Amino acid sequence: MKNSLYNPYVTEPIHHVKHNVSGICYSVPYLQQNQESSNTLNTNNIISLHNQIATEAALMIIPVDDRRLQGMIAVPDAYSHLQNARIRIGINYSSLASHRASLLELTKKFDFWLYDFAPPGADWRLLESFPFSGIVLNEAFFNDNYAKFTFPFFMATFREKGAEVIVRSHTPLLTAEQFTEINISGWQQQRSEGELISC
Repeated sequence: MKNSLYNPYVTEPIHHVKHNVSGICYSVPYLQQNQESSNTLNTNNIISLHNQIATEAALMIIPVDDRRLQGMIAVPDAYSHLQNARIRIGINYSSLASHRASLLELTKKFDFWLYDFAPPGADWRLLESFPFSGIVLNEAFFNDNYAKFTFPFFMATFREKGAEVIVRSHTPLLTAEQFTEINISGWQQQRSEGELISC
């Protein structure tokens, strides 16, 4: 039997290096048109201990695709239910590059996390200048770059602005102490294949 009080999507827990679960992220974009996406693991509502927010202070990350983001830009008050101290809106680099000025206006009402961090050809100045409250590195980007001398310094620019820097992967790639040394604040347990936001 379906329980309409619960969202049907599997969530991905976010583990902070100094805490246990510090937040959750939905694993498919919010209100995605194609509900039969391969990322939807169960079309019925999933109720389990792993999908519950651990504390009242835990964050909830809601990814939005570009079409939904354009709706937020056009009528932000229609999304007033997402204007909450615990909620973050997840966007990808493509949406940032396309709507930067409009998104800057939305930062007065919403907090943003960047997924699909730094795809090939990304404008680093754009990434550094936008006031994200969190950025999420995919496993491939992290593996290709974390051992480089400049990596901790680049991540420090985001941490100094108060942004969380998270690695999205199936399992933690380093220990909490190793993450801390390179300015990574935690990891998000990846439960679906590919990028979180693909459109």
